[in-house]
Amino acid sequence: MKKLLLIAITTLFILSCATGGKPAVQDPNRPEWMDNYPASDAYYIGIAGSNTGNEAEDRKTAEAGARSNVAASISVEIHNEITVLTKDDSNGNYSTSTVDEITAVVEKSLSGVEIVDTYYSEEAGSWVYMQLSKSEWERIKKEEMNALILRIKEFLTPVLNDFDRPLVTRIQELIKARNLIKESPYSGFLKTTFLGEDGSLIDIVDNILKQHLDSIYLSVKPESLEVETGQSAAFSIAMNSNISSRIGNMPFSFISDGGASILSSLTDQNGNFDSEIKSDELIMGQNHLTLTIDREKIGFDESLKNMILPEKVIIVDVQTVSIGLEVTTPEGIDLYGASGTVKSLFSSRNLPFKIGSVDTPFIKFDIRISDFPKYIEGAPDMAQASAVISLVKRGKTVYSYESDQFKDGGLTPEQAHDRAFGKLIKGLELSEEYVKGIIEALSLN
Repeated sequence: MKKLLLIAITTLFILSCATGGKPAVQDPNRPEWMDNYPASDAYYIGIAGSNTGNEAEDRKTAEAGARSNVAASISVEIHNEITVLTKDDSNGNYSTSTVDEITAVVEKSLSGVEIVDTYYSEEAGSWVYMQLSKSEWERIKKEEMNALILRIKEFLTPVLNDFDRPLVTRIQELIKARNLIKESPYSGFLKTTFLGEDGSLIDIVDNILKQHLDSIYLSVKPESLEVETGQSAAFSIAMNSNISSRIGNMPFSFISDGGASILSSLTDQNGNFDSEIKSDELIMGQNHLTLTIDREKIGFDESLKNMILPEKVIIVDVQTVSIGLEVTTPEGIDLYGASGTVKSLFSSRNLPFKIGSVDTPFIKFDIRISDFPKYIEGAPDMAQASAVISLVKRGKTVYSYESDQFKDGGLTPEQAHDRAFGKLIKGLELSEEYVKGIIEALSLN
């Protein structure tokens, strides 16, 4: 009201100074309520004016403004009452709508607003004084609250009494009912008895919603999975509830330790889901994945952020693939430590597989050494080395790579062989081509 009074006083001040700063002659018919905003314990009051020079339009604008100010007076009172209720309610369930939001809703409900007085002058324009009996507003408010309570009950009763209604449908209908209550400016004042529970209607709906969520039993088989890099692990989800005969198409997600969604989908009508988790979406080692209902897809908003959803944690252990290694050298040529050197070539790199003692699949590392003819007496011995790297699965070569040739010399043929082989290994340490080929052939990409 103070805000409206300030507007009225400011308007009058502008009008009095409209002609070069000279005070305007006071109109003897000017009503007192334009200068002194009325106060009443029995009425909500709204006063507004408009001065565009169009008397008919100004009258319409003034009436609309006065009506809005009546609604604003009511909404301020409602907002203050809700603020007190919210402070007293440990769950914080009541509406937190702004005064403007409440005003917009209240204005649609206003009836019985009466015009007390009007005023018009060329200098001041058109002004309207309206009021609404507080007892009449209490009647309107009570009537609307009872209508909303009845609407919610009629909406939810057939849903909650139908055991064959899918649980996901029941939950979504409860959320819809909750949103209808929240949209009302009277959300904190709706007291009733529903399904044997007394209290605030929104609290009752929240309790029923919580009972539905608590009734969900989540099962994942197996609860602990082992999967090699690049492979997928099969699993099955089953959801059950003692509140409904079937779950329905329930949205769910698997969430990683880091909060990322690894898999999101819907169960079938019976609450079952069979699928696979791909290891390339996980980290090496143990991954703790949390199965939970998808908040957003089921319709939860920010006001339900504290509502606890059922969860089930499973462990997926991503293990490195073990493959064998076979190193061959040319007949008659002995390369000291060749097998260990080749094994280190693979083991020292960050690869999604490890060298182990398995028969299949295995890497065949075929070392090829050739000597150069010696044309000058006393010249060093020269040799070149290369390798053919193959991946063999079930007796078949599924990938093959031939390296470049690397040359070096020594005082003896054996020294030339060792040095050329050493250059070959260094060259392979810098190459990615054969590594990518093996990974793709193993289906680990």
